[in-house]
Amino acid sequence: MKKRILVTGGEGFIGSHLIDRLISIGFDTASFDAHLNFIDNHRYFNRCFKLRKKHLKVSSKIYRGDIRNKESIQRVVADFSPEVVVHLAALPMARVSEKYHHDMRTINLDGTLNVLEVFEQSQARKIIYTSSSMAYGHFKQTPIAENNLLTPENLYGATKAAGEYFVKLSKKDWVIIRPTSVYGFTDCSNRVTQLLIDTAILKKPAWIIKGEILDFSYIDDVVDGFIKCITLPQAIGQTFNISKGEGRAVSEFAKLVKVYFPKFSYQIRKADNHQVWRGSLDISKAKRILGFTPKYRIEEGIQKILELIKEYNFYKGLN
Repeated sequence: MKKRILVTGGEGFIGSHLIDRLISIGFDTASFDAHLNFIDNHRYFNRCFKLRKKHLKVSSKIYRGDIRNKESIQRVVADFSPEVVVHLAALPMARVSEKYHHDMRTINLDGTLNVLEVFEQSQARKIIYTSSSMAYGHFKQTPIAENNLLTPENLYGATKAAGEYFVKLSKKDWVIIRPTSVYGFTDCSNRVTQLLIDTAILKKPAWIIKGEILDFSYIDDVVDGFIKCITLPQAIGQTFNISKGEGRAVSEFAKLVKVYFPKFSYQIRKADNHQVWRGSLDISKAKRILGFTPKYRIEEGIQKILELIKEYNFYKGLN
């Protein structure tokens, strides 16, 4: 019998790519997702969502529901009987913490507590919790390792850090993953990588923050890390940074986009008071324990995204 994996937020960016991979290697999967949109461009969001869902409908069960409703989670778990729960459902955009502070709290905190409570009462044996590099706050050093104190600087990071402490109280098996700056095709969370490619293609103005350095992590590599945390017994009870492990200036990413779109231009602005200064994650623990080996630098990642955009004619009608 195939191992059953339930992914909360399974129609989101990371979740949909993860389910695709799980199906390809023989797992029985289900997605539980509320289909919530927190970006202004509804047409763009809906196109991403439909494309993700088109793939999932072929081989994965799809459940609609909100993790803030504990009864809906209970119904899904009772129907699907997962052995592993991958908890990705969240409001994933740190930039909208103030605008959607109520949703940020109720989804990322209350929703996570609901998922954990149902998990504890179910037959599932393991939960994978998705945290964030934002839980570290300003990086005190770079690369930053998992044993650094969590001192989040915004509501998003605080909710993710709190979730980690809740997960560690579980009496069952758990793994915590801290990804960062994940990018790839069908991302619609207004991350800087997506915005730079969007504005270049749509010939719109763009801007970046002066001096910002990020650990750009291509989606395929991040999914590799999730798969290892799901399948390897040595991952249990551990927290892992999952990223490329290489800090690159956002200006480098913008210049690489400009190679493909010579007329693309962007402004450089000073950071505001809400800026969280990050850098690279130390992934030596994931390499040592999991055999995690990320492959994509931003040069290859950008090329891959543009190939997929062309293949799916993604921007047709979005101008």
